[in-house]
Amino acid sequence: MILLVWFAAPFVELGIIIGLAVKISHQKKKIEQLTEWLKQQRFAAFGRDGTNGCGEQETCNEALQQVPIPSSRTDLWTAPGGNEIQTADREGSADREAPADRKAPADRKALEHNVINARKEKRCKRNAAPDSTFYQGTAALVIGVIFVVLAGLIFATTAWHMLPSFCKVIMAFGFAGLFFGASLLAGRVFKIKRTSQAFYILGSVFLFLTVLTAGYFGLLGPEFILKGENRWRVLWAGSIVTEMAMFAGLKNFQDRIYTQACLWGMTVSMTFLMGALKLSCGACINAMVYYSFLLVAWDAIRRKRTKGDRGKQGVDGTGVSRPMLDAMLDEGFRFFVPLHFWIFSAAMAFQAALGFMGTFTGHMVFSRFPITLWSMVGLGMAAAGIAIIALRNRTPFMQTLHSVSLAVFFQYAGLGMPVDFTYQLLIGAVLTGVCFLAERKMGSPLGNLNGECIFTAGLAVDTALLIRISLFAQNGTGEQLAASASIILLAAVAADWSRGYPLLRGVIPFILFFLTVTGRTALIRSFDLPIRYDVCLMAFTAAVSVWDVVKRDRFQISVLVIGTGAQAAFWMIGWGPLPFFILLSAYLLAVSLHQEEEMRKWYLKGSCIYSLAGVFIVAGSMTINSVLRMMWVTGVFAAEYAVVYYQCRKWTNGKFWDTTGVIVLAMTMGAFYINPYLALWNLIPCMASFAVFYMMFYRNGRIWPHLAAALSVLPVPVIVAGRYDVTANQLYAFTALIPLATGILFRCYRPVISRRETIPVSWDVDWFHILVILIILPVTWSQNRGWSCAYTFLTALYVLQYTSLKQYRKEAYTLALCLTVLAFWRQPFVEWPQVIWLEIQLLPAVILTRLLSVIWKGEKFLPWLQTALYSLCLAALVLDAFHTGNVADALILEAICLAVFLWAHIGKCTRWIRISGIIIITVALYMTKDFWLSLSWWIYLLAAGLGLILFAAVNEMKKH
Repeated sequence: MILLVWFAAPFVELGIIIGLAVKISHQKKKIEQLTEWLKQQRFAAFGRDGTNGCGEQETCNEALQQVPIPSSRTDLWTAPGGNEIQTADREGSADREAPADRKAPADRKALEHNVINARKEKRCKRNAAPDSTFYQGTAALVIGVIFVVLAGLIFATTAWHMLPSFCKVIMAFGFAGLFFGASLLAGRVFKIKRTSQAFYILGSVFLFLTVLTAGYFGLLGPEFILKGENRWRVLWAGSIVTEMAMFAGLKNFQDRIYTQACLWGMTVSMTFLMGALKLSCGACINAMVYYSFLLVAWDAIRRKRTKGDRGKQGVDGTGVSRPMLDAMLDEGFRFFVPLHFWIFSAAMAFQAALGFMGTFTGHMVFSRFPITLWSMVGLGMAAAGIAIIALRNRTPFMQTLHSVSLAVFFQYAGLGMPVDFTYQLLIGAVLTGVCFLAERKMGSPLGNLNGECIFTAGLAVDTALLIRISLFAQNGTGEQLAASASIILLAAVAADWSRGYPLLRGVIPFILFFLTVTGRTALIRSFDLPIRYDVCLMAFTAAVSVWDVVKRDRFQISVLVIGTGAQAAFWMIGWGPLPFFILLSAYLLAVSLHQEEEMRKWYLKGSCIYSLAGVFIVAGSMTINSVLRMMWVTGVFAAEYAVVYYQCRKWTNGKFWDTTGVIVLAMTMGAFYINPYLALWNLIPCMASFAVFYMMFYRNGRIWPHLAAALSVLPVPVIVAGRYDVTANQLYAFTALIPLATGILFRCYRPVISRRETIPVSWDVDWFHILVILIILPVTWSQNRGWSCAYTFLTALYVLQYTSLKQYRKEAYTLALCLTVLAFWRQPFVEWPQVIWLEIQLLPAVILTRLLSVIWKGEKFLPWLQTALYSLCLAALVLDAFHTGNVADALILEAICLAVFLWAHIGKCTRWIRISGIIIITVALYMTKDFWLSLSWWIYLLAAGLGLILFAAVNEMKKH
């Protein structure tokens, strides 16, 4: 009984579902028919007047003829104006409906708009997708099929005690036949295609369940049982039977989903077959990739043959109708093949990634997916399939994906070769580089910029790994040769890139630079030659330089970077380096010969800098005397400057030569300053170098370089005094002699500051003889009066050089005279008699005061200034006479004042008559103070004074 219930339940359920779906569909269609009829009635009511509501009378009549007869005699409907109109089966109904018609909108445009909207709505309904009832029916079919399949699975795997195993298998097979029969009946008798298709699928599935049941109960033999690894054989056998049935039904069911089920069933069957053959996971992926590639290739061939059939559904190239079966297979195949290929290609890519990890890390986790010949073939087929798809769909993404797959395949193929790891990398690099060059040379429809970058990056990574291996290789030359070959191939790729991107031309020397590492090691191990690395690098730099000069390949930056880096590195680590800088200087000089004038100047400047740096380094390896080293540098600079000056004088007017000269001079003086062990004679070449640069800057009107040169020699006296055993007299004499001699020489030709007439804003400034005051002034305050006097007089001469400036000429003369007077006062060489010592000391001041009238002639303040200065001198003499009380001093003072008094009377200068007269009387009184201080003399003075006062009073009274 239970068996009969289980047998009948699915069919009853399926019948109920189908009946409900059909009933709902019929009701829906009836509702749509009534709704359409109601709309046509509305528009017919507005078209009865023959004009309104329709564009033409004929159109309205046609609409009326198409209106179906209502099912009842009386009907109620609503006009567009909102008025309800009731129609009855009696005579004169048209007359009674007229007032309602008149109440409808009379606007012609509104009516036309309503008609147009109704037509559009009708059209949209015709073109709309099937309603939800259809999809509900389909969903019901699907759910019902799933339930039945589940029931069959339960049946196939349940060990019933009431039936023998053979009967269970026969019953399952009977169900399959029953479903096939139901499918045939539904399709041919009831014309229910979808239900027929559902029953057919159930029958096919129950064939699979029949085989599964037979295997479960062991009726197919011990090798086909659902236990252990034998279960895959049962599954494969069942899938084969199912697929045969499914493909047999393609003639009757031309449906996309059915076709997809057939095709995916083949994939499932192949999966079961590989399980039956006990293949590993990697082997299964490889096999499925082979199968996917064959499908892609077959699809490409089929598309090519039927290329003319695009856009012609069901028609071949000759115009003859093709079978619907071929059309459905073609449609399903177009969707199935790419999806199937991408799924298993992704699996293959994942397997390849694990293989890469296992090769480079050696971890046991990745050992299950080794790189084998079959996996290499699988990855190659995946790359080939991507190429086929990319040729059909030439988008940038597909072209880039093709390049990625090809580059990965090359690396994978190299690692799969049965050779050493070094040669595996070399094979991958060669395949990648050759493919890149071949695509660039012959052209490729799938080539693009992204792909070329990917190939180049892969080759660069291989080259880097090979270089690393060659550095740590202990024996043999294979690693070095492999790395060298990869480097050359990468350089060729870079050269090909430079055709479209000239800036990349400079990368080639950097790539070939690594040949100095691999090539040197190979030469040493092959021929046992003790080649130094700097020699190898020097030869490489020279070769690239000659190559660039001959071919003009624009390697300038690369050559300079390599040569400069090599020279700096060897110099810092303390090697006795080869003259890389001198080589670079010659290289730039040779390159400048092919340049235009403006660029030639820059190349010559670069050549000059490199030559000076090269001579500095080479000279340093020849001598430890830093001053002599700088003399070599100074000589080379002078020679280069002279050559350029002779060739084109205007080229030496730039800032480059001034700056370079200042640097060379500063380094020369610095070499003397920082080395305390140098002998004193090293100062001679330093001062000679200073003289050369100073004259060069001074003659060219270079103010600021000239200032820097002057500052560089100011510390010389301090350094000499603190470092060498020289006396103070020697130091002071040397320090005074140099400024004095050079100052006289320079002032004979040019003033200390002057403006050039040929250049508007240009000055000649003798900075050395301006800044030398910083050395002179400290000595003027020395305890040694002799050198103090000399340096004070030298300061006066220093001030005299500013008399060339008209705006400061008077001040310069005045200050120079004052300094001369001060020097006279400081002199220790002549000892004057004590009697006339003060008079002799004041004599230069008097002369200075007199010369002021010549210097400041015509100035208003001059008379008062001279009077003050003269008065100060006389006051000094008066104080001296009063202080000493010496008659000789008083007589000299009286004589001087008498001479001034007489000169003032002759010149009628009242001011000096008074001053000199007062001084004469004051001194005379002071010197006779002994007599004038007696009591009798003061009584006489009192009486005489009172008498004079009375005499004056009497005279005044007489006047009044």
